[in-house]
Amino acid sequence: MADNIHKKRNINLLPDKGDGVVNQFLSWALNIGRLLVIITETLALSVFLYRFTIDMQLVDLHDKIEASSTIISTFKSGEDTFRDIHTRLTTVKNYENQSSKALTILKDIIDMGRGKITFKTLTVNKDSLELEVQASSVGTISSFTTELKNYPEVTNISVNRVENQTSSGQITVGISAKLKT
Repeated sequence: MADNIHKKRNINLLPDKGDGVVNQFLSWALNIGRLLVIITETLALSVFLYRFTIDMQLVDLHDKIEASSTIISTFKSGEDTFRDIHTRLTTVKNYENQSSKALTILKDIIDMGRGKITFKTLTVNKDSLELEVQASSVGTISSFTTELKNYPEVTNISVNRVENQTSSGQITVGISAKLKT
């Protein structure tokens, strides 16, 4: 009985009919099946191990992001100050360009009327011009309005009000003009 315990038992599910085609096919299928199981388990194990390396990389990236966000948050106030100063400088530059243009227009209009008419009011805005002028004759005012109409920065001119003051012999005219933007 002791011999029976130590005796190795083999289980063979293949029919024992020799080297037939069916027997060879079943033997081949079993070997291929074993190979596929080994390949699948190797692949699963390698994917499992690869997942650990990806998890470690992910943790490292989260740590780098956390460190970078801390650095960026410390520079936030400086960046806000820089952006504010940049915005202010841009605004000042725009106003500087507009004011120099307005000063040029103002000087040119005063030169047009010098010695001919008297300016009661003269306002130069970004896109318009308002004047109230006074002269002793209609011809003087007419020549001034013609010069103003031919001025390159003026696109449209309109006479709003004409007032004849017979007691002083003066004519007062309100003029509006649109400027090129």
